[in-house]
Amino acid sequence: MLFEDQALSFDDRAGLPPGASEAVARAFADMVGLDEGKTLLEIGPGTGQLSLPLLQWPIRYIGVDRSSAMIDVFRSKVEAAGLKADLIVADGNERWPVEDASVDIVFSSRSLHLLEPYHVVAEIRRVLKSAGGWLVVGRMRRSHDSIKAVLRRRMRWLLEERGYRGRGRRSEAEDIFAVLECDGGRRFPRLDAARWLVSRRPSEALAEWEGKEGLDGLAVPDEVKDDVMAELRSYAEQEYGDLERPLKEWDTFALIAIDLRVI
Repeated sequence: MLFEDQALSFDDRAGLPPGASEAVARAFADMVGLDEGKTLLEIGPGTGQLSLPLLQWPIRYIGVDRSSAMIDVFRSKVEAAGLKADLIVADGNERWPVEDASVDIVFSSRSLHLLEPYHVVAEIRRVLKSAGGWLVVGRMRRSHDSIKAVLRRRMRWLLEERGYRGRGRRSEAEDIFAVLECDGGRRFPRLDAARWLVSRRPSEALAEWEGKEGLDGLAVPDEVKDDVMAELRSYAEQEYGDLERPLKEWDTFALIAIDLRVI
């Protein structure tokens, strides 16, 4: 999925609240040490809402995203802020457009589920400097009983019932980390970098999924999607009653990291 049609609305739909990106950037910097002259490669930065605060540190930042529309939005932010970044349109499932042994830190947020895990491992091994470096992964965490979590579980069950099964975001990250641990990498405990209270309506989750191509990262025929979404809407009405009634829940942005430096 290229997300070309979502670039202009992405921050409003899926962005972090004011102050959260800055909190994540500070936690990230404390974790890996964004010292002057280091090179940070981000795979899938999207519109750069999360990444822009990282450019305040004296590093070289390289952002690689398959979506030219997303990169255009990110580039306009960089220019407006008077900052510097190397932003490249390229597919993360192909060879990453950086030199061998040239990167100190690889970062990816909410993108690994779109990439082939063993390709990611091979590219990390290739691009990290000979002394090693870091892989840091960012992900949104919601409570088990949040609206999206409840409805997503039901949606996945409905898809599986029709013969469509995705691996999910967690499995890709776990595969990558497991292989890198075998390389001698040292995994760090999950760090909850930012947390905030939000108000959501069940109708918003349904509308978001209805407005995307496919479902749950899977390319499914339109008739299958329509059928699944109709059943999901019926389920939501049984679960929540009024789909327009706002409910309070907590969101957390977490960082997980593995240290691959040669000690």
